[in-house]
Amino acid sequence: MKPSMYNFIWPADDPAKVMVFNSLTTALAEVKKTHLDLLDLPRFDYDTLPDPARRFADALKQGGFVLDDEADELKILKFAYNSNKYDRLGIGFTVAPTLRCNFACAYCYEQAGENEKRDGQNAFMPENVREELLRFIEQAAKTVKGVHITWYGGEPLLGQEIIFDLSQKIIAVIEENKISYSAGMITNGYLLAEDPDLVRKLNDSRINSFQITLDGPPDVHNSRRMLRGGNGPTFDRVLEGVKLLAANEMEVSLRINVDRSNMENALKVLDILEENNLKDISIHLGHVAADTEGCKSIESSCASMEEFTALNQTFRETLRQRGFKEGQTPHYPRIAHACGANRMNAFVLDPDGDMYKCWSEIGDKPARIGNIAGFRQRGKSERMREIRWLTWEPFEYADCLACKVLPICMGGCGYRAMFVSKDRPACVEWKYSLEHYVQARYRREKNLKTEPKKS
Repeated sequence: MKPSMYNFIWPADDPAKVMVFNSLTTALAEVKKTHLDLLDLPRFDYDTLPDPARRFADALKQGGFVLDDEADELKILKFAYNSNKYDRLGIGFTVAPTLRCNFACAYCYEQAGENEKRDGQNAFMPENVREELLRFIEQAAKTVKGVHITWYGGEPLLGQEIIFDLSQKIIAVIEENKISYSAGMITNGYLLAEDPDLVRKLNDSRINSFQITLDGPPDVHNSRRMLRGGNGPTFDRVLEGVKLLAANEMEVSLRINVDRSNMENALKVLDILEENNLKDISIHLGHVAADTEGCKSIESSCASMEEFTALNQTFRETLRQRGFKEGQTPHYPRIAHACGANRMNAFVLDPDGDMYKCWSEIGDKPARIGNIAGFRQRGKSERMREIRWLTWEPFEYADCLACKVLPICMGGCGYRAMFVSKDRPACVEWKYSLEHYVQARYRREKNLKTEPKKS
């Protein structure tokens, strides 16, 4: 037998024990140090072990901490990664009914760079493009088991009538073919409170999950996410929209985008959420990065991943201490799967019907992988752009192959690896915070076991 290449060993509260974590299985165990030397050996003969050591090895094997000599963990990981990546049982579309936006956020990656043009031919998705999308889904519905739509932009609610029209037609196709359907939206939230009937229309369209951004308290948020043209404040209107969704039992994921200019104030938004009875919604920090040419102007203010990690640890601990729902279960790693940009049957669609693999490329015409009209007959260069995305994987990087965090990271963002860091993996937060979060989970589970039972 042999120890796993993905084991981490850290001190436990009891000096006679250690914590052992495995990033491939995400198993966590507290073990005595008595036979711990088994995990330091390149290999050991199970049959010659004394009975206590054999029982120890049996327990470790259950969590994947030790394995048979024949097991090749890297191949196991590659198989799991590619099985998910090339799964054709579902299809996902990120659909932008418009790339126009009512906000002028300084860090928006959809801004055109010096040599870019992202507005395309159509301000709003025309009828013929909608028909082609519906036809594409009708064809896919005969072979897949589920469809997921993420409504995107620009600001998608500027094209809400397009969304409602398409949603009803897609739902009819789904029901006819008896397959599953889910839909969500990434919106700045400003228009949610404008129409009292809007939430009902969204619900009727089976759009029930929303990502909305508040970048701190009003003065901070309004300086970063202002109205286009008028520089007007947006915080209060967005907050009303969040409250409206929460009151109607919609799933809200609140994102706080952070860089060095607002890191000190990001946590202050929690006071306002608590005052407005919004402690039960999902809340997370977003790491602002200058990924595209359009947002290079803010590159100097972007926090490093190490800086972001330190803030996020404080943020998550604050959520826990203050009783926010998002902080009640400590953050814990899980096996990473391929991003939608690297998966089969996942596409991004702009108002012209041009298709992409990654959100960061939407509207950037040279990056398209085809048009939804005649997608099957597209040119070789467009097909090769898609193939580049589909064949990207972390196993091409020596740094990743040698990294014990690989199963829960998988090389980070493919777009950043290919186009930003010039074919180097974009390490994620787990590289700098794994022990911190696993220790937090360990202590929570330990406390739960020792708490007296209520009679």
